Amino acid sequence: MIEPALRKFCESRHRKLIVIAGTFVVGLVLILPLVDVLRAGRDERASLLAELDSAQSVAAEMKEFETRVNEKLTQVKGFEARTVDDETMPALRGKLVDLAKETGCSIRRLNVGAMAARAWKPGESPFAQTTDRKPADAAPTIQLEWRPVSISLSGTGSSLRSMVERVAASGMLLHTKSLEMYPSSPTRQNLTLDMELWYYTLAHKG
Repeated sequence: MIEPALRKFCESRHRKLIVIAGTFVVGLVLILPLVDVLRAGRDERASLLAELDSAQSVAAEMKEFETRVNEKLTQVKGFEARTVDDETMPALRGKLVDLAKETGCSIRRLNVGAMAARAWKPGESPFAQTTDRKPADAAPTIQLEWRPVSISLSGTGSSLRSMVERVAASGMLLHTKSLEMYPSSPTRQNLTLDMELWYYTLAHKG
């Protein structure tokens, strides 16, 4: 049954067209699925590349954000190192004692007063007695604290001057509330220096 069909096909005048048509049909059957696979692969690759670009962009932004955060943390630590609270007050007392020894002064008295505080907002003078706030303004959430330190020293004029300069150059957030120097001996070779220093810090209310 197959042999007569083949003989008939070979004797047919249209066998070339039949072969061409058959080849074309077979080609379509084999190639079209491959085209779909290639197109799907291309689309998936484009999607993956877009996701990769997005991930790289996010990573770059995160790195830049972390850099800014670290810079701000460094600034905060630098600011905190210049302030004094109840926890760091003992270290400040020790520092003042060391400065007196290094400058050749003798400490006659060193007292720490009670902490005082008031509400404060950025840009306001720390020396103002009250917060300049309009009725519509929100209640300040930052509290300005200061701790008075009274110190009395004796020594020569040059040693006391050196002590004052070292305190001023310490970089601490402080205000010299009062300063008085007077002779402590009839010969005026030794002098007495009385200072009241206010050391500041900021704290959040509540």
